[in-house]
Amino acid sequence: MKRFALIFALFIGCLAMYAQEDNRVLMTIGKETITVSDFVKAYQKNNLLSEATENDLREYRELFINYRLKVQEAEAMKLDTSASFIAELGSYETQSAQPYLVDNQVSDELVEEAFERSKSQVRASHILVRCNPAASPKDTLAAYHKILGIREQIMNGLDFNEAAALYSEDESAREYVNPQNHSHHYGNKGELGYFSIFEMIYPFECAAFNTPVGSVSMPFRTQFGYHIVYVQDKVPAMGRIWVSQIFVADSTALSGTVKPEIMDRLNEIQGEYHRGVPFDTLAKIYSDDKATKDKGGHMEPFGPSRRPGNYVAAAIHARPGMMTAAVPTSIGWHFLRCDSISMATVNDESRYMIKQRISRDSRALKSKEVLVERLKKEYNYEETGKAKAIKFFNKNIDANYFQSTNNDLSYLKGIEKLKPMCTFADQQLTAQDFAKYVSRFQGVKVNGTVGEFLEQLFPNFVSENLLQYERKHLQEKYPEFRDLVKEFHDGILLYEINTQKVWGAAIQDSVGLANFYEKIKTSFPNDNPEAESPYKPMSEVRALVITRYQDFLEQEWVKELRAKYPVKVDETVFSSILKR
Repeated sequence: MKRFALIFALFIGCLAMYAQEDNRVLMTIGKETITVSDFVKAYQKNNLLSEATENDLREYRELFINYRLKVQEAEAMKLDTSASFIAELGSYETQSAQPYLVDNQVSDELVEEAFERSKSQVRASHILVRCNPAASPKDTLAAYHKILGIREQIMNGLDFNEAAALYSEDESAREYVNPQNHSHHYGNKGELGYFSIFEMIYPFECAAFNTPVGSVSMPFRTQFGYHIVYVQDKVPAMGRIWVSQIFVADSTALSGTVKPEIMDRLNEIQGEYHRGVPFDTLAKIYSDDKATKDKGGHMEPFGPSRRPGNYVAAAIHARPGMMTAAVPTSIGWHFLRCDSISMATVNDESRYMIKQRISRDSRALKSKEVLVERLKKEYNYEETGKAKAIKFFNKNIDANYFQSTNNDLSYLKGIEKLKPMCTFADQQLTAQDFAKYVSRFQGVKVNGTVGEFLEQLFPNFVSENLLQYERKHLQEKYPEFRDLVKEFHDGILLYEINTQKVWGAAIQDSVGLANFYEKIKTSFPNDNPEAESPYKPMSEVRALVITRYQDFLEQEWVKELRAKYPVKVDETVFSSILKR
């Protein structure tokens, strides 16, 4: 143990020595001081220090010096103050900050969860009891007990589809007659068909994928209210389905009864098929689908979410090459034959696409919520005057405020006397701050009381301000982020000043380019013995001349910069890098 402790102490001592070495000044370039750490970090972005020769490092040192000289000159020319520069840097910084404004562990878990779910598709039905997100505790509890009671009836034997038609507050579950054209629409009885990730809101997706086939979930809440889900099927993820069909038109197919003439026709088709008449022949004789009957019933391929659930289920679970029983839909009866199924591709590329999709999906809020809770603890978040301020607003805001367009709540009489609604770090969020936030929602329809709506808005108001505060302090908290932004800052400046001094100048300076050509034209001998000149004309070698003129301009420019900004290198310190 003593020996181990001694070795460990020596190891820590070496680390401290190298850390101290890294902070030693390697060089000064004009007003800029470069440490060993700065230089090594820059070198190792594209090179391995362990494989570097002395010549490699000395060549890189000269390139590094030239790079820093150019950036320093660009700053002296105030190129970093232009509107275009500020906009471009700001856009990059905002984009680069996003990974720091979510909880990465939760984000990774969401990606893995979605990746696994993407391998399957679920067929489900649901029942909804509506409940506004800002509903009072009393109304919320009433909605929960209502859907719990519906579930108990189903557990005691009531058919889920019938329960949906009876109780669901999703209007599509029940049949209705269009008052304008008097057309009859049969309800879907809660049927949602087959779906996979991102096709339903996240809480709904979770319930559907986490409930076993043949089971009914416990009640869960979404922005629409409380749901229960009945999972009918779960299959490997499909891409496209190719089927052929024999279609018999019948607008009453979903009514539960079949007209005698329709039944006779369905029986005739089945009888002919069982007597051996080919499916393609039957389609030509009996199908009412004019687009496919002459093609033997062959339909265009479709995704599983593009057809009713019973239609897809009949097709994918049929015996290969065999005709199914008649499947009813809102337009008629379908005898199906599944010709082919392509399975969805799930690989690393799809994982990447899932990650990009999640960043724009509602589930991304989950990782932000976890981060916000962590920031609240880190910044000692406290709610001070929130309750009193909400009461103040509820009392003083007119019920029609959100339908108006010109009321500024921040000037409500007495608002400035209210205590801050909450505090964190060195910030105080006042009632006036919240009033400005609330004014964004003018024009929206408010369900419930003003107070309930403000209670709903307040957490988002806090989250927005916490994340803005965190965003402003990212460079202080994360050195790697600060380095990333600085690297992009310098990269934009380098591009701008190179364009002005070298690339653009070589093209625009026609006189200088012509004079330069005269100096180097012997490099371009003319192979044509009958030509007037022994050298190729400028028009034939213009691109090559421009490139060499750019090199010349850069060399001359660097000489000027080195004269303008003195460069001093500590060779002793540089040697220590070579020894590593």
